[in-house]
Amino acid sequence: MLKKILHVGVVSEDFEHAVERFKGFGLRCTEVIERKEVELRIAFFSIGDSLIEVLCFMGSNEGHDDVVRSQKGAINHLCFEVDDLEASIQEFVKNGARLVDGFPRPGAQGRIAFFYPETTESILMELCQV
Repeated sequence: MLKKILHVGVVSEDFEHAVERFKGFGLRCTEVIERKEVELRIAFFSIGDSLIEVLCFMGSNEGHDDVVRSQKGAINHLCFEVDDLEASIQEFVKNGARLVDGFPRPGAQGRIAFFYPETTESILMELCQV
């Protein structure tokens, strides 16, 4: 039986850049793992009871991880609840994110803001003040 979402996996081509970018957005890196046998680096970022897992494939190792490497589907966006939307927007912008035109504005669960994915490690990120 499913209990909860343990983590959301995100693939990055530039591991160090992605780690620094996520730290700049206020996420805490709790662990970095290197799996040399499959040429993979992983960083975990804690957010509440969940994790974001940033993966970076370092080589062209073929085999059991082909399915992971060839994933064509995509998560639409990650939404983070924040206490102060304006302050959080400023922190994201200070760390290189660019706010999507027309935001912030009211959303389904509160006031929201989206950032262009090309400025947030190719992930559409949303902030929401409930």
